[in-house]
Parts: sequence; C-alpha cells; structure tokens
Amino acid sequence: MRTAHCCAAALFLAAQSAGAASSGHEFFHPVNTLSPRQREEKIPAIDIGPYIRWREAVGRFWPHDGDAPLPDVCEEIVKQWGDAFRKCGFCQVLGHGVPDDVVAKARELGRDFFEATTDAEREACAGDGGRGYKGVGAVAVAASGVTADGASTIKRPPDYASEFVFLGDGDDAQLPVPGLNDALRDYFGACRRANECFLELTARALRLEPSTFAGDFEGDSWLNRLRLAYYPSQAGKPPGTRQLRYGEHTDWQCFTIVAQDKQGLEVEVPCSAEAYGEASEDRRGSRENSMFVPCTPVPGALTVNAGDQIQILTNGLFRSCVHRVANPDPSDATARLSLVLFTGPRPDARLAPLAALGPPKWAPTTSGDHVRAKIAAAAAE
Repeated sequence: MRTAHCCAAALFLAAQSAGAASSGHEFFHPVNTLSPRQREEKIPAIDIGPYIRWREAVGRFWPHDGDAPLPDVCEEIVKQWGDAFRKCGFCQVLGHGVPDDVVAKARELGRDFFEATTDAEREACAGDGGRGYKGVGAVAVAASGVTADGASTIKRPPDYASEFVFLGDGDDAQLPVPGLNDALRDYFGACRRANECFLELTARALRLEPSTFAGDFEGDSWLNRLRLAYYPSQAGKPPGTRQLRYGEHTDWQCFTIVAQDKQGLEVEVPCSAEAYGEASEDRRGSRENSMFVPCTPVPGALTVNAGDQIQILTNGLFRSCVHRVANPDPSDATARLSLVLFTGPRPDARLAPLAALGPPKWAPTTSGDHVRAKIAAAAAE
C-alpha cells in the first residue's frame, strides 16, 4: 500500500509541475466609501484543487488517516487554510469540486421559487423545526447574537429577507417548481462532500489526525441545513430605520458554504486603530478595531466561513466571524439570492473544545442544543 501511495503521489507531483493550479490568491474588495488605508483589508481566497486531486491520487477518501506524505503544494494549502480562519474566519474557496452546473441549476430554480410562484404556493411550503418557507419579516437574526454564546446582540428590526430551508432528509415540502427538489438535493450533497475536505484541512491545520471530525459528521443530521436566502428588490419599498437585508450575526453551526450571486455580504475583519478611526459609523464593526468590508463574489468560488461550533471545537483558534447582508444602493432595483449550506455534526454530538487544544474556554453542551437556542432567539417577535 505504501508503494501505491508513493506512485500516486509521484504522478500527482508530476502533474502539478506540468501545470499546477494557482493557490493563495487574495482579492481586494474596495468600495467608494472606504479610504486607502481601509482598502488594505481583504478576504483571502484559497485554491484547494491541488489538495483534492492529491487525495484522489493516493486513493484515500474520507474518513482517513494515512501514511502518504503531503506534497509541498498541499502543505501550503493547509497553512493558508489555517491562516485564513485564524485571522478572519472567512475565505473564498476555489477548486472545491462542486460542479458549476449544479450551482447554476439550484440558483435558477431557487429564484423561480421566490419570483414565479404565488404567495399561497410559497406559504404552503412553510414548516416547523426551522425548516420550510418564511416570508419577509419572520426572522431577526441579529437577536441570535454576535458572539458564540449569544451574550452580545445588536438591536435591529426583522430582516428584509425571505427564505426556504431544506434539510434533505426526505421530509421537505414538495416545491411548486418542477425539478427544484432534485436540484437542491444535488447541491446539498455536493457541498457536503466538499465539507469533508474542509474538516480534514482544519484538522491538519491544527496538527490533529485528519479524521478527527469524521465520526460526528457521518450520516444524516438536521444540523445540515440548506437555506435559500432571497433578498427582494427594495425598489419602492425602502427598508425601515436600522433594517438590513440580514443583520449582524455569527453562524450557529460548523462551516457555512455559500454560493453568492451578487454583492451584499459584508464581513467584520480586524483593522488598525487608524482605519477604525477613519471608518464611518455604519462601517465600524461590533468590536473595537474591526470594520465591515464587502465580500464580493469571486467567479467559480464558494464563500466559506467558520461558525460558532468550529470556534468552540477549536477552542477559539478558528474565528466565528460576524457578518451581515447590507442594503443595496437605492439605484439597485434587483433582488439577491444566496444558496447557503450550514453544516453540522449529529445533534447529540458533544460540543466542547477538543482536549488537545488547551484548557477549555467554553462549557460543554450538545450541537443540537446550541442550534435550538439560536433558532429560538432569532425568531422575530
């Protein structure tokens, strides 16, 4: 077996030297209201394609620990992954393995659900337990908190967004758009497979066994939740005072995987005291010396961020970053749709810092209890 690994790794390295995909990009996202100093803040982009191809080349698939050494290009990807989630908790992931046509089909039919059906048809898809359709004003996500324990919140009106939450467990509503259930199932499955790689990269970045997270993430779990987040046009219907398309919050589960279709997502990143001082009040973050910067969609990339449970499991080494969806410019009359997969382990999985990562900073609970509390807090009153 070691010989097979070495041969496969040699073939992989030969392919890389013949024409490797680039990695470690960083994309600047300035907007007109930012000063030159503030434009220095950026969301990293990482091409993990070489790592995925290496895994395939050595013939080892999730879950696995093995003795095949990582090539240098993969070691660099692991380093970039760790750096990105330690610093700001967000990155743009290229080479993720989710087919473009799967994303496109889910997006096209998902938009039809919100724009080509009647109110009555959508309302018939409402559910309970955090699944199904909710109209504009049903959620006020800022109330769920901007810290992993939910102790700190920001006061906002209900969000200017509607949603459909798909759990992929066979009990989802049969949607009134032909082919949409299948398209969501395909996107859901492809992103879950990508998440296996994200968890493995996380374990490697923390110098843990690659399969550290495997057991708790196997099989179905209602903590894997695909949210079609639809932000309708605000033309003729401006938002209320302090109302956003989606308020400031951290995500509640592990990694969140997002296919964006247009600008709107903003991420709170650390910044210098000088940049913080120059920022307008609405651009400043929820913490001192932090600010919100646009997370502009990158062609072919999925936006990935760490949620509360990744921060807790890593004992704070990886950041669950505050983010929001801003209102569009008044001249922009278009709607926005994001395909958002929240990933999580079994609901009964113990949620506490891993013992290898030092004295625990959080008290133990379960993954399911953590999310139930957040869902209840985010329900608009």
